[in-house]
Amino acid sequence: MRVPVCKYHGAGNDFIMLDYQIFASLADPIDFTVKVCDRHTGIGADGLIAVKTDPLEMVYYNQDGSRAPMCGNGIRCFARYCSDHGFDLPNPYPVQTLAGEKIITVLSTDPFQVQVDMGTPKWEPELIGTEKKIWAYPLEIDGETYTIYSFFMSTVHTVLFCEDALGEIEEVGKKICHHPLFKEQTNVNFVEVQDADHLKVQTYERGCGVTLACGTGVCASAYAAHALGKANAHTAVQLKKANLEIEIGADDHVFMTGPAQKIIEGEYEYD
Repeated sequence: MRVPVCKYHGAGNDFIMLDYQIFASLADPIDFTVKVCDRHTGIGADGLIAVKTDPLEMVYYNQDGSRAPMCGNGIRCFARYCSDHGFDLPNPYPVQTLAGEKIITVLSTDPFQVQVDMGTPKWEPELIGTEKKIWAYPLEIDGETYTIYSFFMSTVHTVLFCEDALGEIEEVGKKICHHPLFKEQTNVNFVEVQDADHLKVQTYERGCGVTLACGTGVCASAYAAHALGKANAHTAVQLKKANLEIEIGADDHVFMTGPAQKIIEGEYEYD
C-alpha cells in the first residue's frame, strides 16, 4: 500500500512524519515505524512522528519502534509540519506530549526558527528508572569511572562532561545506556564546555544510537552545566550539523530555540 509521508530534520536529527489517523489505521503501526525508518530498505530516519489534531498532539516513536515521551528536535519539526500544512494556530500554541504540554512560539518562517518551552527538569528516581537520585554519581565502566548526572528532561537523560564531545562516543554511550543502573535505559549526553556561553554536545539515544542532534539532550546538557556553575543561563550549543540556543529561566523552565527543515514529501510503498 502507498502511505503518504513527509521527512523533516532538526539540526540533522531526522523524522518520518504523517497524519495520525493514517498511522493509526495501519494494521501494524510499529512494524511500519521500524520499516520506514530503516536507512537501507526504508526511507530512513531517527524516529517517526504522527501528527494528531483536536487536541494537537505529537505522538513519537524511536526508529526501533519503541514509544518515547517526546523529542526536542522532533517538536520543532512538528511545528514546521503544522506551518507547512496550513494549520490555523495561534502563536504561541500548546502541543500535547507524553511528557506534558509544550508551548511552541514560531519566531520566523524564513528561515524557520521556533522556540519551545521544554518545561523543567525532574529528579524523581521513578521517572528515570533508578533506585535513587543520580547526581554526581560515580559510574564504573570497564575500569574507568565516569561522573554522571541523570534526570528527566521531557525524557530520561544522563549527562557527563568530557574533553571531546563530538568525537567517538558510541562504545561508552551504549554501555551507559544499557547499564543495569537504569531499568529502562537512558539517553547519554557527552558535553564539552568551551566557555560559559558555548557548549558542544553529542548524544547516544536509547532506541536509536548516536544521532547528529538530540534536542532534549541539549536542554539537559545546558541545564546540568548551568546547575554546576560551568555555563551561563543562556548558552549556544554546537552539534555536528547545527547550533541550538538554550535559555534557562529563573523558574528553571528550559527554552530551546532552533531550526526545522522539510526534506521530502511523497508516498512510501509499505508491504
